[in-house]
Amino acid sequence: MRVEELFKVLSCRWRVAIVKIVAEQPLCQCEIERMLPIDKTNLSRHVKLLRMAGIIEEEIQGPAKRISLKDPRVLELLALAEAIVGDTVTVSGEGML
Repeated sequence: MRVEELFKVLSCRWRVAIVKIVAEQPLCQCEIERMLPIDKTNLSRHVKLLRMAGIIEEEIQGPAKRISLKDPRVLELLALAEAIVGDTVTVSGEGML
């Protein structure tokens, strides 16, 4: 993957929120869906883009696929970018702020 492709994938607030959510603990897509005000189809599309970029990975655990962060350095990159621009994507128990 090229640098500009990584930044393109991370240019969406929804995808950044997904990365932050699964960085805390691996979750199935249905659990992520309950945390974000986004429909299942759009969530699936964002998860697919993140997976294809190598940012997250999916592991089958029983009947569900658990989604987790593949490389924790992505969080460092996001933190640095947020500090530079002075904007933060925050995820609360009730969705994205």
